[in-house]
Amino acid sequence: MPFLVYILQAGLALGVFYVIYELFLKRETFFHLNRVYLVSGLLLSFLIPAFPITSPFRASAAVPAIDLAAFPPTSASRGIEPADVLVFLYGAGVLLFLLRFGLQLARLGRVVRRSGIRRFLGSKIVPVERSFTPFSFLGIVFLSEGVPLDGNLRRILAHEQIHIRQHHTLDVLLMEIVLSLQWFNPFVWPYKKALQATHEYLADSGVIAQGFSSVKYQLLMFEQHVGASLFEFGNNFKKSQIKRRIMMLSKAKSPNAAKLKLLLALPLVFALVLMFAEPRAAASAGTVAPQEKVLKTSDPAAGPKVVQAQEEVRKLMAMEKDLRAKLDATSDPALCSELKKKLELVLQKRTQLEAKFAESGAVPPPPPSPDELKVQYKALLEKEAAVRAELEKTTDEAKKAKLAEVLEKVLQKQADVKQMAKPYLTPTVVPSSIEELEKGMLKLQAKEKDIREQLAAVTDPQQKAELENTLHKVLQMQQGYKAGLEKAKAGKIEKTAK
Repeated sequence: MPFLVYILQAGLALGVFYVIYELFLKRETFFHLNRVYLVSGLLLSFLIPAFPITSPFRASAAVPAIDLAAFPPTSASRGIEPADVLVFLYGAGVLLFLLRFGLQLARLGRVVRRSGIRRFLGSKIVPVERSFTPFSFLGIVFLSEGVPLDGNLRRILAHEQIHIRQHHTLDVLLMEIVLSLQWFNPFVWPYKKALQATHEYLADSGVIAQGFSSVKYQLLMFEQHVGASLFEFGNNFKKSQIKRRIMMLSKAKSPNAAKLKLLLALPLVFALVLMFAEPRAAASAGTVAPQEKVLKTSDPAAGPKVVQAQEEVRKLMAMEKDLRAKLDATSDPALCSELKKKLELVLQKRTQLEAKFAESGAVPPPPPSPDELKVQYKALLEKEAAVRAELEKTTDEAKKAKLAEVLEKVLQKQADVKQMAKPYLTPTVVPSSIEELEKGMLKLQAKEKDIREQLAAVTDPQQKAELENTLHKVLQMQQGYKAGLEKAKAGKIEKTAK
């Protein structure tokens, strides 16, 4: 679907370029500039939508509007949709026109091989038995064998040599490729005729500039007007309307001031760039506006807003995990594309909030609570059970391999959650003698003292964080030993009392 949107955008740009030409440039006699405009329009029509910028004017919807529950189940199969039919029809049209293009080239190649190439008056000529209008393709002129060897032949060859020297065939080939890609576009056909007419105007004016009689040349146009076309997209001597070509030959040259009309292309290109620009991400209602300095920890009133922003980040983290899980579980390209867009929006909003924390010096969002980790771990266990049950049922090897990959990811996430939960786990102390528990407690107290001394001497943030983590674990173990001692002493007292 994104490709179809791109093709439609390119078609719209092509139409805009053609309308500007039709309204302002078509009747002017600066043919070289018109040719540059038309060829540039073909290229820019496909380049501008291919590299969209971020729009300074349009904003996308806020991230909190994402409704994850609305996503289709990842296991559901997708039927044929209207978009699929459109893609098929468009592809069939492109193939049909490319096939037509290839057959025309093959037909021309057969003519060259059958008739051979000769040289006459400095031109490469392929004489053809049948009667048709002369044309040129690349560096070769195709002539009917019935053309008399007189002054008219020199005028015809002069005309075709201008096509060859100015490489008009390259424009024609580019136009045929664009026509194949834009076959549905009503503007592509008149655009092709406009480019062909410009080629003819260039060749006509070039012949007269060489000193040939204008009257005799115009008479030759009428004589060549009747005749079959051998090759549809060759640079053909009579391709434009004869009346229009004669009128352009007789027309006074456009003033240089008229060339300023080409400057219309600049705001046109700018408008197209803005039209196809991607909307910028907009802040949601829960997002702190850039001008609001509410995350300063020194501000007493900022506390609730800091907590609210931290909770927002945690919600976004949960959304991100859910989206990534759905991406891992699906193989549907359309659903993958939709999920990736949603994930990109979530990551953008999370990045904005985290950047706001960094700018303001506010406390970063806290890690998941023990209750949250329990919920996550329980969900992963249920997921594991469901995947294993599905594995036992299925006999399809491809599906088994896919389920095995999913199971491996689920087990890895279980291990990650266990690792995250370690700081919250109070180590259990196996009941032992009071003496052993007291010795263990003394060792832990010594270790605590040693760690605190290291912390006082360390300046590296990473080492400091590691030592603080170790100290946290030692303190937890001390609590376990303390609880064990109290339990052992209480048991001894109770036993003595009896």
